[in-house]
Amino acid sequence: MSMIRFGMCFSRSFEGVAPLSHIGKKLPVYLRLLELCQAEGWKVYILTRKTYKGGNGFDGAWLFKNGKFVRVEETVRLDLVFDWVGNLLFPPKNEKSLKVVNIRKFKELTCNKWETYLKLSSYMPKTYWVGNLKNAAKLVSKITTDNVVLKPYDGLRGKGIFIGLKEDLKNFSPEKEGKKYILQEFIDTSNGVPNITSGRHDLRIVVVNGKAVWCHVRVPAEGSLLANAAQGGSLTEVDYSKVPESVKKIVKIISKIFYKEYDNPIFSLDFGIDKDGNPKIFEINDQIGFPKWEMKNRDNFLNALVQNFSSKI
Repeated sequence: MSMIRFGMCFSRSFEGVAPLSHIGKKLPVYLRLLELCQAEGWKVYILTRKTYKGGNGFDGAWLFKNGKFVRVEETVRLDLVFDWVGNLLFPPKNEKSLKVVNIRKFKELTCNKWETYLKLSSYMPKTYWVGNLKNAAKLVSKITTDNVVLKPYDGLRGKGIFIGLKEDLKNFSPEKEGKKYILQEFIDTSNGVPNITSGRHDLRIVVVNGKAVWCHVRVPAEGSLLANAAQGGSLTEVDYSKVPESVKKIVKIISKIFYKEYDNPIFSLDFGIDKDGNPKIFEINDQIGFPKWEMKNRDNFLNALVQNFSSKI
């Protein structure tokens, strides 16, 4: 049997010999994942969608060898690709011969917050499809909370979101025109999560192989309602044993459904606990920021990834 060829795919251009130069402080964690994959006896590559040629082939890649990257110009054929592109430009919609983690059907779900709501509406804040921004004024009266949340249906990292009083929504000015939006009821998380945090929060549970393998709480910067790290929120690792049972129950239900329907995906669920103690899902993500090197469950997460990859080869 020939050696398994595994690759992690990004969007970056095919240049130089430092394909992970954009990772920053978490680079050692990414390298550790590649080393764990090598320990399985696999040939390990970093890929770019820009050299993808169809089928399972890439016209150029970076081979990870002896802790360094070697640029390979010839065509490389992959047995499995870990998709880290972050948009629907990859993998191709109808490509059947390329085996990818996660499958495109799941990626399409996570990239569309309206489809997510239709799938998980019983666990999420009440949500309405807005479409063009001009439609928001007609729908805002349906929201029963004083504050509302308006967000692009396909947005990432907390960009382009309005959170505030209903009457102030008319003053919202988007960074980019032509976006399509959803409108949600505001979940007041200011009472915190017992034994985890005392105030506003976003509790992220990372699921791999149908099980929670890592979680953390994100807290907004003072004066902000956005907990995303990209928007100034702070992140603290949390032991899953401390997570409320009400959250664990939902995680178990959704994990079981997703495992069967989407070929054992890797994903996270973002929760907020409302003032009555009820958990609500804010969103799901298929692109999960890796733990910091010093975090307790780093290897638990990384080993679960390798187990997931192995199950698909």
